[in-house]
Order: sequence, then C-alpha cells, then structure tokens
Amino acid sequence: MKNPEAQQDVSVSQRIRVMFYVMKPSETSFQTLEEVPDYVRKATPFFISLMLLELVVGWIRKGKPPGGLDDALTSMSAGIVSQLPRLFCRSIELTSYVYIWENYRLISLPWDSPWTWYLTFLGVDFGYYWFHRMAH
Repeated sequence: MKNPEAQQDVSVSQRIRVMFYVMKPSETSFQTLEEVPDYVRKATPFFISLMLLELVVGWIRKGKPPGGLDDALTSMSAGIVSQLPRLFCRSIELTSYVYIWENYRLISLPWDSPWTWYLTFLGVDFGYYWFHRMAH
C-alpha cells in the first residue's frame, strides 16, 4: 500500500523529530495515502539507539547497568504489543475510514492548509480526551 519511493524521502532529522512529535504540518501533510511514509518503522532504529545510549550512560554513571532486565523486557514488550493492532487491523481500519469519508463526509478540508492540520489536531485530541474519559 505504501509507496516505496515515499519511504526514502524521510530525512535523518525527521526520523529523530518524529519520536518527539516535533514535525511541521507541511512535513506531515500529503495529498494521497500512498505518499505517507511509515514514520514508526523509520524512527525505530533511533529509538533503539537512544535506549542503548541510556543503558551505557547509566552504566558509566552508576558503575552497573541501570534498572533490571525485567523492566527493559517489559517496556520493549509493551512497545511491541502496542504495534500488533496495526498488523491485524490496519486494513479494516483504513477500508472503513475511506468508505465513510467517500460516502458520509460533511465537508472537505484542503489537505495542504495549516488550518486543516490545526483543526484536526484539536479534533483528534478532543476525541481522545472523551475516549480516555469514558474508558475509566
């Protein structure tokens, strides 16, 4: 589904900044779905590098490995498990989204407008707030 050429367009700077959500709207706005890079896959090597750097710095400062192996394995397992729904449900989610967008959308927002990005950011945050609140 992803365009392999679009995957190569992610710079080293973007791979690092995506981990900290420091991306400009112009860098994350695409006209078609095929143009969207897989940011998680591109940022994973940097994420692992930062984990190893944390281990080395902690080891140097304390003279022993920081934390326990159990904590590290639990954290990495949680990260892996958080990606499993993408593997199993992504096509269902995407197909449903495209169907609803094509048949039931109320308005069409311009894909290249910063206002679209800001409004959808607030909308997603608002939706997550209510989802999280009702989950309690």
